[in-house]
Amino acid sequence: MAQLLFCSNFAKKKSFYMLKLYSEKASAYPGFSPIVLDHLHVGNAGKVPAETKSPKSSIVRSLVCDVISEQYHQLGMSLHGRMDKLRRSETKTVTTGHQLQLCGGPAFLHYKIITAIRLARTLELESGRSVVPIFWLASEDHDFKEISWVNGDNEKFVWAHQLENSKLPVGKFSLDGLEQVVHSWGENGVDLMEAKAVMEELKIAKANGEKYVHLFRRWLELWYGDTELLVIDASHSKLKCAAAELFSHEFTGSGISTSVIKTTESLFEKGFKVGTHVRDVNLFFQKEDGERVGIVQSSDGFVAGDLVMNPDGEDWLDWCKRNAEFLSPGVLLRPLYQELLLNNSHVVLGPGELGYWKRLEGAFFLRGVAMPDLHLRDHVLVLSNEVLLQAAKVGWSIDKGWWSEEEWTRVWLDLNMPSGISNLEDKLTEFKNASVAVASLADPTLERAAFASGAAVDKTHENLLKKIRKAIKRKNAPLLHALSSASHQIFSKGNPQDRYMNFHILSREVGGFYALRNLLLEVQFPSDKVVGELMHVVSNVRKNKEDE
Repeated sequence: MAQLLFCSNFAKKKSFYMLKLYSEKASAYPGFSPIVLDHLHVGNAGKVPAETKSPKSSIVRSLVCDVISEQYHQLGMSLHGRMDKLRRSETKTVTTGHQLQLCGGPAFLHYKIITAIRLARTLELESGRSVVPIFWLASEDHDFKEISWVNGDNEKFVWAHQLENSKLPVGKFSLDGLEQVVHSWGENGVDLMEAKAVMEELKIAKANGEKYVHLFRRWLELWYGDTELLVIDASHSKLKCAAAELFSHEFTGSGISTSVIKTTESLFEKGFKVGTHVRDVNLFFQKEDGERVGIVQSSDGFVAGDLVMNPDGEDWLDWCKRNAEFLSPGVLLRPLYQELLLNNSHVVLGPGELGYWKRLEGAFFLRGVAMPDLHLRDHVLVLSNEVLLQAAKVGWSIDKGWWSEEEWTRVWLDLNMPSGISNLEDKLTEFKNASVAVASLADPTLERAAFASGAAVDKTHENLLKKIRKAIKRKNAPLLHALSSASHQIFSKGNPQDRYMNFHILSREVGGFYALRNLLLEVQFPSDKVVGELMHVVSNVRKNKEDE
C-alpha cells in the first residue's frame, strides 16, 4: 500500500486542486538494470574517497564563477545574487545535466533538475554549509535527432533543420524552423500562459541572433530562475584550457581507456552488463566549420577526419592549452572534466548514466579526482482521477508493475467474460478426461485418437473464445478506448511515462508547470531518501464543481 508522503493545495482562480504525493519503491520502475538495482541497495560503497582529491584551487573556482557570470550577462540575464554563494570557498555543488531537449523534452529532464535542487537544499540544511545546484548543458553533443522532438497530447513535434545530418554540436544550431514547431506544441495541450512564455523567449533569442544553447538557457531560467539553480556551458575555451592536462593524457598513452576497460571487465565478472565500447582517445576535435569529429590514432599519429594533429616540437600539454577551444571531451571523459571544474558532493543521474559512471571508478582514481556520490534522479508518475478510475477497472496499481495496453485489455476481458465460461471449461476438461478413459477401456490403442479429439475440442473452444472476446470488444468499444488512453498515460511502446510525456503536458493535471514543480520541490526527506528508493506518484486531482 502506498504511503501518503505529501499533500498540498493550490488555488488557481476559482479552481481548487488537491494534490497527493505517494511513494513506491523505485525498483517498480521498469527497465532498471541490475547495476542500478545494486546501487539502490549498496549506495556509493567502494567509490574513490574524497581524501584523494586535490583541493579545488581558488583559481579554478573563480574561473568557473566568472564564466557562468559572463554567460548570463551576455544574454542580459540577472543572477539575483546566486553567484555570491558559489564563490564561497566552502560551497559544495550538486550537479545534473542533459542534452538540450526541445521544450524540455520528456519529463525526466525536469525530474533531474528538481532532484538536484531539492537535494542541494536538504544537504545544506543537514550540513550547515552552502550547497548550490548546477545544471550542466550538454551543448557539444551532436546527436540532433535525440533532442529535436517533443510530444504533445496526441502528436509528436519534430524540429527539422538543414544541418540535422551534420556533426555540428546542437548548441551551435541556429533557430531556423523552430518557431512553428514550438507554436504547434504550445497549441497542443500546454497551458496558454506557459506556452506564451516559452515562445516569447524564443522570439527574444531569435531577434538577438542567438544559437540554440542560448535559447535553452533562457528556457531553464524561465522555469527555474526563481530557485538556486545555476547553469553552466562548459564549452567555454577558458574552462577547457583549465583541463588541458586531463586532455593531454589522452595523447600520451596514459588516458583513461585502459582503466575503464578493466573496471568494465570487473563489473561483468560481478554479473553487471554495462556498455563495452571504449574509444582509444576520449576526445573530439571541433573543426573550423564547427563540426565535432572523433580523434583516433593512426600510422600518421592522431587524426580527426582529414586533420592530422601534431604538436610541432612542443609537448602535448602545451599543444592542448593552445588548442583547448577545439577539444571536446567524449562521454567517458566528460564526468572527469566536470569534476575538475566543480566542487561536487553529489551528481544526479538517470539509470543509464549511472551505469557508465560506475565504469569510471578506476579512471577517477587514476587521475586523482574524487568521485562524487551518485544519486539516482526522481521517478515520478502523474495520474489524473480519470486514469485512476480506469485503472481501478482492471485492478491496476503501481505495485503490480507496468502493464502494456495489451495487458490492460486482457485483464479487463478476463474480468468481463460471461460468467459461465469457467464452468464450461471445467466441463470440457471432464469431457476430454472421460473420452480418454472410455477409449482406453475399449482399446488402449485408441488413447492417441482420444487425445487428438481433445485437442480438436480445445482448438474449437479457443476459436469460440476469440469470437466472444471480439464481440465483447465491439460492444464495449468506448470503454476499451478509455482504457487504452489511460494505459498510454502510464506506459507506452515499452516506455514509462517520464520517458515520453512532456512535463508541461503532465502538469495540467495538477494546476500547471509551477504547481507540479513546487510540489516535487517541497517534498522533504533525509538526504539518503530523497531519491533512489522512492518513486513519487502524484494523483487525486479535483476541481470545484462550479468550474466544471
